[in-house]
Amino acid sequence: MKFMITLLISSCFILVVSGRFPYQRYQHLDQRNHETAQSYPEINQINRWNEERNTLLEELTQVLIEYFRDESTQASEENKRATLWLRKKNSELEELSAINSLLQWNFATNITHENEEKLSLGQVQSSKWYANMEAQGKNFNMANLDDINRRQLRLLLKSANPNDINIVRETSDTSSEMLATYNTGKVCMKDGNCLPLEPDIQDIMSKSRKPEQLLEAWKGWRDVTSPIKPLYTKFVELKNEGAKEHGYNDFGEFWRDSLFDQTPDLEASAERIWEEIQPLYQELHAYVRNKLRSYYGEKVVGSDGALPAHILGNMWAQQWTGIYDILKPYSSADYIPQTEAELKKKYDVKGLFRLSEEFFSSIGLYNMTDKFWNNTMMVKPEGREVQCHASAFYLYRRGDFRIKMCAEVSLDYLETIHHEMGHIEYYMAYEDQPAVFRDGANSAFHEAVGDTIALSVTSRPHLKTIALLNEDSTESKKSDIDMLLQMSLNKLAFLPFGYLVDKWRWAVFKGEVTEANYNKYWWQLRLKYQGVVSPIPRSENDFDPAAKFHIPANSPYMSYFFSHILQFQFYQRLCDLSGHEGELHTCDFYESKRAGSKLKEMLALGSSVPWQDALEQFTGSREVSAKPLIEYFRPLMTWLRAENKKYDEKPGWKDAKINWLTDDLFPEWAY
Repeated sequence: MKFMITLLISSCFILVVSGRFPYQRYQHLDQRNHETAQSYPEINQINRWNEERNTLLEELTQVLIEYFRDESTQASEENKRATLWLRKKNSELEELSAINSLLQWNFATNITHENEEKLSLGQVQSSKWYANMEAQGKNFNMANLDDINRRQLRLLLKSANPNDINIVRETSDTSSEMLATYNTGKVCMKDGNCLPLEPDIQDIMSKSRKPEQLLEAWKGWRDVTSPIKPLYTKFVELKNEGAKEHGYNDFGEFWRDSLFDQTPDLEASAERIWEEIQPLYQELHAYVRNKLRSYYGEKVVGSDGALPAHILGNMWAQQWTGIYDILKPYSSADYIPQTEAELKKKYDVKGLFRLSEEFFSSIGLYNMTDKFWNNTMMVKPEGREVQCHASAFYLYRRGDFRIKMCAEVSLDYLETIHHEMGHIEYYMAYEDQPAVFRDGANSAFHEAVGDTIALSVTSRPHLKTIALLNEDSTESKKSDIDMLLQMSLNKLAFLPFGYLVDKWRWAVFKGEVTEANYNKYWWQLRLKYQGVVSPIPRSENDFDPAAKFHIPANSPYMSYFFSHILQFQFYQRLCDLSGHEGELHTCDFYESKRAGSKLKEMLALGSSVPWQDALEQFTGSREVSAKPLIEYFRPLMTWLRAENKKYDEKPGWKDAKINWLTDDLFPEWAY
């Protein structure tokens, strides 16, 4: 058909051109004397050419009409077939997701070999379904589909699952073995007690002020998880194999595409945002260093500018709220003890969940369902091994949403509950979307929702509103600095760690970092971005990345970095919608239905539109911006600079080196 059209167009063009110039030569004769003109044989020939040309043009027009009618019909028919096929696949995906999420829930809340086997079998079945779906989906011509169908198909076809079922099973088994090591690991202390990470070892890291005990717990947990290293090497090879089958260079590339769809500048954006925040982080780091040196002495803290990882109040030194008692600037204005005491007096763990639900409903979002209250694991159960790491689950059955965690009554856990319930609110909002669209606009959106709410919940005005804080303590500017410092130890201190985890992992997937230098590169990044070093020398006999759950669990981490930026962007928008006036950190949008309605609109989109569109609809901007975060902490930044200048504490750690057993060279690109 296309050849015929090309031939007809070419023929007509030749006829038009060949007839045009002779006709112009004799046109004056035709105009002055028609009879005279008829006596010229050339004109007769021209007339015949014109008749033939017109006939061909008519034929060409008809062919083009039929051709484009056929093309339009074909596209319309294919789009109809795609609509029916996608409807069927969404239904199958919903069923498959329901089965797999239940298997994941069962394993996470009851770690047994039987549940591990069932989870592995479920993953094999999922892989078979995806392989079959992908083979069918590739037969559709994207150009013939409407925008909605094209987006659904494109998202469905994102995959890194290997075609070989044996590789799928091997990957699943390797993953389960890594998680089992992590989830069941216990640190046996010198006193003879063997303790799990949560809550026991975590409590030591946040509450102990004995450097020897902190080091014992810190090293002990890494001794437990370091045997994961050969399993992780094997896991990386298996995941890369599947990604390459689908046209990706490595699994990290697939991950970035899957989690941040259509964001080719993701890595550059992350680095740009980090550079904006770095001056604020370095001022905080310098302040903390000065306080810790005063508390522990230079023998523990060191003199090269870096902070030792074990004395920062957290197993991974990712958040520093555990050492707030050492760092707080104004004891007389410290509102945390009063708030904690009131919280423990008025609520049990379930009460914290109810308190969280009440805030969401106050702005017009959803109440939790009966299934949520019946099935959620709020505290650590007796008599079985569980994953205490807090997670939200969507069971893909109407109203079946759950959270698993080992909560206690504290402000930290109140924030965590809001974070996880934010996931549930998102699940509820997009529950009516096709299964393929039941996801966040990008993965950072999902992480940011609950934390955005928590920024309002933990504001001093809100703590006063819910009677966890008395009137006097809300009036002091000193209390503002206390609150902002407390928040910075949570949010700001996290950012470099949130950035470097996947920066390390992507380099591993790319093959730039191999098993021979896993651990050294890990500490290179931790020093470069966090200004943190190991308290004792490390080597490649250790595998310190595995001490963090998200490495053996193969759970993305860059999402948390971006979510810690987005939540302030969302928060500023909700504050504006609620009519807030004054400094950003004093905003509480509690009971603002206007703010909640706008948020709900964005959540209901799920992943049905590009994340840039969702962000623009809600905030008016298409870019993730650190400006609201910087604005939130502006009063603290001014105060930190003054404090550091007072004690001549210079920000940065340029003279520091990683605490390594050898001094061998490392690739230049890693620095």
